[in-house]
Amino acid sequence: MELQQIAKCIALTLILSWASNTRAATYTVDDNPGADFTSIQLAINYAATGDTILVESGTYNENLTLKSGVNVLGAGFKTTTIRGGHISHVVYANAVSDVVFDGFSIADSSQASSSYGGVRINGGSLVISNNMITNNLNGVYITGSSSAIIRNNIITINGLTGGNLNYGLISLNSTPLITNNVISKNRGVGIYIAWLDSLGTQIINNTIVDNDSDGIWCYKSAPTIKNNIIINNQYGIAASHDAAATPVISYNNVWSNLDNYNSQQGGVSAPGTGDISEDPLLIPPTSNFVRGYYLGEESPCIDAGDPNPIYNDIDGSRNDMGAYGGMDGLATTGFSSVTSGFVFTTVGKIPVSEITQTTGGQNGLANVSAGAASDLHIYRHTDAPFGGKLWISGLFGSDDDQVRYYRIMVAKYASFPLKMIYTPLEDALTKVLYTVNPDGTVTASRETIGPFPNYLGLKGLYKRTDEGYWAHRDLKIVWNTNWFADGLYSLTYEAYNAGLAKIDLDYNDQSRITIRVDNSPVVATINSVQYNDGTVIPECGIINLSNSTENLNFNITAKHTNGYLRDYKLSALYGKNHNAGYITMDQYVGSNDTSPPTWQGIEDATVSSLSAMNAGHLDQWEDPGCAYQFHLRAWARTTDGFTHIRAATFNDHYYLQINGTNSCKADLDNSGTVDGADLSLFADEYGTTNCN
Repeated sequence: MELQQIAKCIALTLILSWASNTRAATYTVDDNPGADFTSIQLAINYAATGDTILVESGTYNENLTLKSGVNVLGAGFKTTTIRGGHISHVVYANAVSDVVFDGFSIADSSQASSSYGGVRINGGSLVISNNMITNNLNGVYITGSSSAIIRNNIITINGLTGGNLNYGLISLNSTPLITNNVISKNRGVGIYIAWLDSLGTQIINNTIVDNDSDGIWCYKSAPTIKNNIIINNQYGIAASHDAAATPVISYNNVWSNLDNYNSQQGGVSAPGTGDISEDPLLIPPTSNFVRGYYLGEESPCIDAGDPNPIYNDIDGSRNDMGAYGGMDGLATTGFSSVTSGFVFTTVGKIPVSEITQTTGGQNGLANVSAGAASDLHIYRHTDAPFGGKLWISGLFGSDDDQVRYYRIMVAKYASFPLKMIYTPLEDALTKVLYTVNPDGTVTASRETIGPFPNYLGLKGLYKRTDEGYWAHRDLKIVWNTNWFADGLYSLTYEAYNAGLAKIDLDYNDQSRITIRVDNSPVVATINSVQYNDGTVIPECGIINLSNSTENLNFNITAKHTNGYLRDYKLSALYGKNHNAGYITMDQYVGSNDTSPPTWQGIEDATVSSLSAMNAGHLDQWEDPGCAYQFHLRAWARTTDGFTHIRAATFNDHYYLQINGTNSCKADLDNSGTVDGADLSLFADEYGTTNCN
């Protein structure tokens, strides 16, 4: 399957497969001839409950009215745009339920009345996801006791300069779930929740930044506000106009607003359990119309959200605050590009298309292209094996309604498939199920997906989660590779119906994949620190130097025995967290990848401080002296699909003291040795008469 198809599967969200007695139809829309329709609205009008409309890339000048039970899925907001022509709402849903609207850029609503929006929802329960909602009077406008789910959208630059107050998202008399959105730069309030019957509204894991007015304004309302990043707005969280305006606030980062918590006219806004107020170290977007505000490596928001496991990130770690944290922080689900069969789609965040599937040494290694790294905001892995716990996702075909259970099978790889003996994986799997309650509120529960007891001799049996609204619906298994020997493995699947009879589906080139597993450790050791003459300096010793550039030698080992070293670096730090630079560093990509895929690194190699100083990589030693730490860190290329997981560090501590004496007067460069370099310096200065 091509990268474009995989990216489409990743970008698109959950389709609610509500039970139906008839097989659903799929219709295509394209603004060029060749599809079923050239108009999205005509396709909606024609479709019946349970049908799905797939909209190809293009610009559609329409104002849409959605229909219950009809999903509308775009090819992604970067390429699929709906422009409302400043006429009414761009997308309107009146008492609409059982719908996913996903994958569009939505722009140009009417500005004639304050109630117009890019997306207007009145009542019902639908999912608005993975859209860019921009340049409207209001971004999303919700009324009428709706329990809509607003997730993974970018809601930015809505509203007018001056005039009436506008909103990125406004919700009146409703109980939406607002999660994993970036809400930024709106000319007004980021999120506005109003009236007492909005109790049950949940604002979880959003990034709300740079809005002209409040980040969140609770007007006579008390929503749950949790795991958000709220920065650089006028007020961070405001509550007003009623004693019942007491939002339930916890585990947010509320920072650098004009007033972080603002209470007015009886409302109460105050820091809750787990709230912090620190620079989140966000990585800003490269333009106004792309995803951005990712967490930097040192962000205090990492693992700072609610520790309740129901809020854990997709990799199982504690919740990260902001739009990319939590179980719904990284959408990896969508619709299958095959009608019958199964495709593996991702390992962690890495598309299967970016895992080499050819014979040879690179088979089963992650090799992520520049385009995929940029489009999907993932690390550009090169010749990277896999390890740790692997989140493996996949999709059954659109016609495979009969599949109710599945098994993921693993075998040691062999050149001839018939020689591979597959056994089922049996790692425990739980997912979060969102349920719309009779009162319109949305609750989340953790459900066991498998493996179920040994039914009919079938081990490793898991339930298919295609009905209802699941976080990571198409996550098929979390494979703990730590229990497996390093090596090359083949993964495939088996499908079963409700009666546990095996179903043979059509084969495709992604129903079986190869993965290289390597959990071997990295070695990082500073074997010794030596004076220039080779004298070893004892551990924790005082290093006596004659001047601030005198050479020290470092004998180090930085290696990965199986040959998957990514890089290493020997740094120098001194005093109170001062960084003096680095003595040596090297990496696989660009320096040691001429004979892929292996590079072990170095062992018992000696490097010098003077060479690093001459190259400008290392500062001169502190004069007259200071405590130093020499820090060696080495990383393997091993990944779990999210990040690198194998590293080693080694720290060595000394006190460097410069006493200004040198027993060798001819050591002109203070290297500790009288050599040709000193003779060259002498020759350059010989005959000088104006020495001071």
